[in-house]
Amino acid sequence: MTTFRLTAEQRRYFYELVAAGNITKAAQSLYLSRQGLSRSMRGLEESVGVPLFARGKQGVKLTRAGRALLHHLHEEDRAWEGCLDRLRSFGGSEPEPVRVGLLSMFVGYDQKRQLLSRFQEDDDLRVEIVDGDHDVFWQAMLAGTMECAITIAPPEHMGLPSIKLADDTLSVLLSCDDPLARKSSVDFVRDLRGRTVVQTSPYKERLYETVFRNHGILTDAILHDRNLMLAHVSTRKQCFIIQTEYALGLVTDEVCRRPLVNAPLDMASVFVFRPDLTPCALRVARTIVGDFGKTGELDAYLAATAPPSRRDEAVEALRRLAF
Repeated sequence: MTTFRLTAEQRRYFYELVAAGNITKAAQSLYLSRQGLSRSMRGLEESVGVPLFARGKQGVKLTRAGRALLHHLHEEDRAWEGCLDRLRSFGGSEPEPVRVGLLSMFVGYDQKRQLLSRFQEDDDLRVEIVDGDHDVFWQAMLAGTMECAITIAPPEHMGLPSIKLADDTLSVLLSCDDPLARKSSVDFVRDLRGRTVVQTSPYKERLYETVFRNHGILTDAILHDRNLMLAHVSTRKQCFIIQTEYALGLVTDEVCRRPLVNAPLDMASVFVFRPDLTPCALRVARTIVGDFGKTGELDAYLAATAPPSRRDEAVEALRRLAF
């Protein structure tokens, strides 16, 4: 059965006849002959399969089916107006891009997908997740091309605000066949001397180079890819120093985790952000730090650093976001 669609002409004729209640008056308003309008409306009734008008000496009135059609057409008109209002509200602008740096070693792939899913229904912004090195993130924030990142604490001279997310201990990932796997914990000074320690990024290799060298520990930087890292650890029998919080999710049948003791270094995850976050970027930032219970710290920083003329405005914006 062929689907029938009301034409724009039939719709206009139907509306006019309903408003006039008389075929002659409606035809005059439409600049049609009476016979032409009548023929068009009977054709419409044949197409829908039911009478739409009750015709009499006093004019025409809608039948029950006619009233149902009129109601449906009014609903369509309202829906179209609502659609137009929404389209016009966009003003021809694209969603605001919010670029977030998330290292796979600090934030798992599942967490990245969850972050994206939280904003997929938000028409005002587009979250872009970037994987890279720590200093690349910081330089991008200084250049204004990235809003925030989960990384490690940036050098003070950069002046980038940061919030410590996790005060975590360190662990060592290593092959289950490694002799160190038989120990309950790995001593940084004693057990790793002369061993190769695989690190997550070139920046960390530079950052901790002196510490490792002073303790006779070799380093080998690799790409921040979880599967590649595990392949290095399990097949080359190297050690991988990582935060305990994230190490727990990387243990396999081939790779085990051991607590690292006496380590003279800190790999705490830190949320670093631009001090001039846009409202859209602020929504994303609050979502990220909220998972660590640090929303209050972010809000307090932004409220305290806002210019005096805008401080009340900033506090009010944060209050609206909170609710």
